[in-house]
Amino acid sequence: MVKKFTMLLLLCLAVIVGYFVFFRDSDELKIRRTLKKFCIDCSKKEQSSSAAAVIVKNQVLQNYFTDICRLTLHRSFMYGEYSNVRAANEIMRVNMLLKKSELSISDIDITLRLPEAEVAVTGRFRAELKSGEHVDEVREVILKMRRDGRKWKIHSADIHEILEKQ
Repeated sequence: MVKKFTMLLLLCLAVIVGYFVFFRDSDELKIRRTLKKFCIDCSKKEQSSSAAAVIVKNQVLQNYFTDICRLTLHRSFMYGEYSNVRAANEIMRVNMLLKKSELSISDIDITLRLPEAEVAVTGRFRAELKSGEHVDEVREVILKMRRDGRKWKIHSADIHEILEKQ
């Protein structure tokens, strides 16, 4: 009886260790997931949002940024260091001007230098303004991300037009 229990315990331990060795998410996969979720959370559906939903969304967006992050949107008003709260507020401020929007990324290239990573992506922003105008722009984005515990957060974002010199 004791041998069977010991064998069962060792088998369970082996399964648990195997899970963590073979099925643990890599840092690159975590970064990709974080960026995909960020795009979803930044996008705006057409239906109107209540004040409570806006507050919750703002809290969610704050979690994507480090306490102090550097944002640079070339040829724009956004340039400098921001707190995570202010970065989320800027996103929400832009969303207030939009009827609906969609942010998507492609061509993700990740260079890991733990505990940091540099991520180059192509970002596409599609939106319909409340005035009825449509926006469809593609930008080259260089992100510097830092690992904060188990989460990857945006430490800096440098956004360029595709053919703009850096």
